[in-house]
Amino acid sequence: MKKLALLALTAAFGLTSTASFAADTSAPVAIHKAKKAEKKVKKDASAQKAQAAEASAPAKKAKKVAKKDASAQKAQAAEASAPAKKAKKVAKKDASAQKAQAAEASAPAKKAKKVAKKDASAQKAQAAEASAPAKKAKKVAKKDASAQKAQAADASAPAKKHAKKHHAKKHAAKKVDASAQKAQAADASAPAKKHAKKHHAKKHAAKKVEASAQKAQAADASAPAKKAKAKKVAKKDASAQKAQAADASAPAKKHAKKHHAKKHAAKKVEASAQKAQAADASAPAKKHAAKKHAAKKHHAKKHAAKKVEASAQKAQAADASAPAKKAKAKKAASAAK
Repeated sequence: MKKLALLALTAAFGLTSTASFAADTSAPVAIHKAKKAEKKVKKDASAQKAQAAEASAPAKKAKKVAKKDASAQKAQAAEASAPAKKAKKVAKKDASAQKAQAAEASAPAKKAKKVAKKDASAQKAQAAEASAPAKKAKKVAKKDASAQKAQAADASAPAKKHAKKHHAKKHAAKKVDASAQKAQAADASAPAKKHAKKHHAKKHAAKKVEASAQKAQAADASAPAKKAKAKKVAKKDASAQKAQAADASAPAKKHAKKHHAKKHAAKKVEASAQKAQAADASAPAKKHAAKKHAAKKHHAKKHAAKKVEASAQKAQAADASAPAKKAKAKKAASAAK
């Protein structure tokens, strides 16, 4: 447009100059030339407009094509994300269904616990009501017994005073006789006492040696029984923890298994430490027993370390198998639906 304006100005300036120059000679010819120049300027402007329109046509087409491509890409992206959205919705529905099933499964257990608590409280109340008369009877019997004791004490007080005086006199006389007899016996038995003391010391030392040997034998004999008891207690604790974990819901099983594995490993370590301490307590009996104790302690430590490693491996295996279990549960839930 600027170029067209410049051309028009130059043409007008040229026309005015030529008109002023040739005004004297031929005015009609100048007017005709001016009209022709105007027509040329208009044609050039229209041609430039047509060229500009032709030049801008590919850019407009490119913009339209780009808009169409963008809309097509958006449609493809929406189509591609549709299965993922459906899968998320299905997963949410499965999770909500599993939660509802877990709540339904745990509802009878909760009701049973409440009923058991109510029954226990009712039994306690009944036992308290049943034992109330017996408690009252005991209190009355105690009061009667205390009253009878007080009456007996009041009745026997004068006789006790007289008996105490008589007993004190007799006791003083006996003490005098006993002191005299002790003095005579001490003079007579002084050499025999020395020999008896020596013999008693020897007997006491022999008894101590025998007692220490018997204690060592008893400790060796009771070690398997203690081990069996510890194993039974550990099995009971493990079974109780498994039952509690089974009552809990599926999402909480991972945490329960990890916690149970850690507790079981800690209990095994404590049990091994207690066994080692017990072995250390029974060690001072003999050198052979000390050697056996060292071997047992080393074996117990190795066994405890192996158990800790095994429990850690079990926990890792449980963590590794958890996604597979979840997938199986989802498949089962979808199949049930």
